Amino acid sequence: MRFTSYLTLMRLNNITGLWLLLFPSLSGIILASSCLDWHTFYYLILFSVGTFLMRPAGCIINDIFDKEIDMHVERTKCRPLASGILSIKQALILFLSLLSIAFIILLLTNKITVILGIIAVFMVIIYPLLKRYIWWPQLFLGLTFNIGILMGSSAIQNKISMESLSFYIGCVFWTLSYDTIYAHQDKDDDVRIGIKSTALYFGNNTKTWLKRFYILSIMMWLYAGILASLHNIFYIALCIIGIMLYYQHKKFDCDNSAQCMLMFKNNSYIGLLLFLGIFFGRIIS
Repeated sequence: MRFTSYLTLMRLNNITGLWLLLFPSLSGIILASSCLDWHTFYYLILFSVGTFLMRPAGCIINDIFDKEIDMHVERTKCRPLASGILSIKQALILFLSLLSIAFIILLLTNKITVILGIIAVFMVIIYPLLKRYIWWPQLFLGLTFNIGILMGSSAIQNKISMESLSFYIGCVFWTLSYDTIYAHQDKDDDVRIGIKSTALYFGNNTKTWLKRFYILSIMMWLYAGILASLHNIFYIALCIIGIMLYYQHKKFDCDNSAQCMLMFKNNSYIGLLLFLGIFFGRIIS
C-alpha cells in the first residue's frame, strides 16, 4: 500500500505527463545536433534519466504546496498527501532524494546547462504557488516544462541556438494549450476555492485562444525546422500534427471533463510525432 502511494505521489501510475516532458527535451537535443553521433546519444540517455527524476520531483512539490487545495477538489482529494496516506516529511525526503540524484546527473554536462538546470529547479518550485496569484499559471508551466529544450541545446552546442529557441517557444504555447484543456476539468472547484487558471480566464472563449496558440506553435516549429535544415519528413510530421490540433480544436468542449482528460492525454502522441519528425528529419538530411 505504501509503495503504491509513493508511485501515485510521483504520478508513475499515469505517465502522460512524463512523455509530455520527455519528448520535447529529447527533440531539443537532436535539433541542436548536426549529426547523430555517440555524443548525441550520450545526452539522450542522460536527459531521459533526468526526466524520469524531475517529473516525479515536480509532482511531489506540487502536491506538498497544494495539499490543502487538493483536499477540496473532487479529482485530487484522494492523492496520497491530501488523503493523509503519506506525510509532508515523507514527501520532502523523496523530493530531496530525487533532486540530489538529478543534480549529480546535471554535473555531467557543461556550465551553461548546469545554470539552466538550477534555474529550472527554482521554476519547478515556484510554479505550484502561481495559481493563487495570477490567471496564467499555465504559461509559466510551459516555460518551465520545456526548459529541457534549451538545456539540450546548451549541452550539445554550449549555447542556445536560434532553432532551439524557436522550438522552445512553440512548445511553450503547446503546453499552455493542453494544460488549459486539462484545467477545465477542475474549473468549478477552482472557482469555489479561489484558484486562478487560464481555463477560468478564457472561459467560453477558450476555443479561440486555443486556435491562436496552436497556430503559433506550428509556426515556431516550422521556423525551427527551416533553421535546422531538417528533411522534408519533418514537415510531413508537422502537417499530421496540424491535423491533430485542428481536430482537438474542433471537438473541444470546455464542459466535458472526460473529453478534456482524453484530449490532454492525446497530446503525448503529438510529442512523439514531434520527436520522430525531428529524429528522422535529422538522420535523412
